[in-house]
Amino acid sequence: MRYKDSEVSIKTIPERIEGCGTFYECSCRYVGPVSGDGLSLADTENKIIAQFGIDSLLEKCAVSSKHFERYREKDFSFYGGGWQSWGFGGELGPGQKQKNYFPLIPQWKKYTTFPGKWPSDVGGKNPKSPSILKGQFLIYLRWENTYLVLASTAAFGNDDGNPLPPVQFYVDRKKRTVSVGIYADGKRWSRMELMGRLVVFSAKTFFALRDGVGFIFAEGRSERHACLEFLGGHDGIVKCAGWESWYNHYADINQKLIAADLDSLGGNGNIINSMYSQKNLPVVFQVDDGWEKSLGDWDANLERFPDGMTALATSISDAGYIPGLWIAPLIIDLRSETAKKHPDWILRAENGKPINAGMNPLWGAKFGSDQPSYPYSYFCLDLSRDDVLEHLDSLMEKAVNVWGFRYLKLDFLFAGMIDGKFANGGSAYLWYDRAVKKLTRRVINSSGERVAYLGCGLPFESSFMSFPLSRIGPDTKECWDIDWLRRINYTARTGAKPNLQSTLGHAFWDQKIFINDPDVIFLRYTNIKLDDGEKELIAMVNKMFASQIMDSDDTSDFSADDADFTEHVTNLYSQIEGEDFGLLNISPDVYKIFSRSGNFCGIINLSEKPHTLRKVELVNQVNYISGSHHDADLVELVPVVDNCVVAGDLYTSQKHTISVFKIAEAGGAE
Repeated sequence: MRYKDSEVSIKTIPERIEGCGTFYECSCRYVGPVSGDGLSLADTENKIIAQFGIDSLLEKCAVSSKHFERYREKDFSFYGGGWQSWGFGGELGPGQKQKNYFPLIPQWKKYTTFPGKWPSDVGGKNPKSPSILKGQFLIYLRWENTYLVLASTAAFGNDDGNPLPPVQFYVDRKKRTVSVGIYADGKRWSRMELMGRLVVFSAKTFFALRDGVGFIFAEGRSERHACLEFLGGHDGIVKCAGWESWYNHYADINQKLIAADLDSLGGNGNIINSMYSQKNLPVVFQVDDGWEKSLGDWDANLERFPDGMTALATSISDAGYIPGLWIAPLIIDLRSETAKKHPDWILRAENGKPINAGMNPLWGAKFGSDQPSYPYSYFCLDLSRDDVLEHLDSLMEKAVNVWGFRYLKLDFLFAGMIDGKFANGGSAYLWYDRAVKKLTRRVINSSGERVAYLGCGLPFESSFMSFPLSRIGPDTKECWDIDWLRRINYTARTGAKPNLQSTLGHAFWDQKIFINDPDVIFLRYTNIKLDDGEKELIAMVNKMFASQIMDSDDTSDFSADDADFTEHVTNLYSQIEGEDFGLLNISPDVYKIFSRSGNFCGIINLSEKPHTLRKVELVNQVNYISGSHHDADLVELVPVVDNCVVAGDLYTSQKHTISVFKIAEAGGAE
């Protein structure tokens, strides 16, 4: 079939995944006009390449005709995935609309908004209308336990192995359509060139959803994951752990402070020492922002680190840890020496003005000759330039093979996808792909040791092949939420709640698309506004639904209270070890949780008020998922983590808590 300048072909994928319906692959090729050189005019806005009816997709892909008939023409919950790792990764319920960010700080809009110029209309509507739901890379529509999934496979490239542009989906609840758009501004197409490819399928449970997604993104996964097993894990399953300096010291770090944390990390009962180091498991020790001269000048600030970076990495290795370092290689402060020396490296607009990438008071001048944009803006590098690529390559050579760091957290990567007047023309997604492949090419250092890269603030789809280890939510923080940012609908805000929503929303990606880094846990009692229930919730969610446990507490200040709470959390971890957990949204803030084995159930409540479920609802959910046959009247729910008020068969979870129950035969026999 044809849609505007695109020819859309659909074929069945001959594969059966338990609990999933038929898989269909949709390919979209350019059939529009071309110039004398055989190429189209350059794209000037995101191009719509296909449109599908929701009910026709559901009918094609349904696990059974019963599922189709049950959900045809009915409203659905919506999951949009997020354009980059700081975006909202949770669900919206039936009838709910996405809230637009009120751009009080205009630079921050780039953190969460799909880049490029959006299409002028989608099916006769303004695509920025709140009546149109937007999602990127992978979306699903959910009716009860049934999911209809649309996933772009642009990450695997076109017919020649070259990258494809990232996808944004536009879902119209009223018209029941899904439109597919691509960000390829500046791209010129040849006749029949592949513009986009996606896979559509349905699943009848959370675990079928995860298995189906795993099937779609299985290509090269074993190799991508195996190279990271030195961080922990085996057989392609990677489980990481470590300590980082950010969420206690933030950018106010120095050599003496880091040395104290390094020295004390192995000297008390903190969770990284007790659960990993003492068991001879790998541990990362990551030095975060604050070590560098300035944003863009990636050398040691010798006032803070007088012995330099080689000595720092060596001290970490000598202590038995994997040296980790934070770098934001694609952004730059115009006050930096690098920007002063190479003003031609800065990405600019058509009018010649530098294009900002965001706002941070530490990274940009307030005004003056060093600030051609809004106050405190920082800027993008022009990734189309070969000398910029050489600069990035030499930076990583220095960090890996001169200094000796083996775990590189590369942050603010979304800046590489911002559109501008590239010195060499073309489209941002092509230059970004070239840059991140250059940044991550050293997987073994000059000493023969493995090197890992954690992507953060990264565009998910365009980073898939280069960053198997990825942050999958906004930064957490030692507080529950930041109210003024919540009220202006800023989804990339720091805070425990927005972080948890994305960690839970991306749970089905874990080990299937990325190795999910959920950010840090907090077990301390100083410099924190989280209560014990909130700290317990974060710790359990990170263990149950992601693959990296990172701590940021001050290890040189480990109190008796810290020790008691750490022992409590490690005891909880031991009780759920080896279990595979799934979840189902009751609302955007409340979730049923369950284990694949059928042994556990529970409730997560991120909302501001208690939520009540009947015992039979919890037990029946486990039965449906696992195929168990528990009789709610004949089993007990034995508390593992108990934050519920129980009255008869009513279980009322308290706000900001998790409750986990072991299902046992009445009388205590499991």
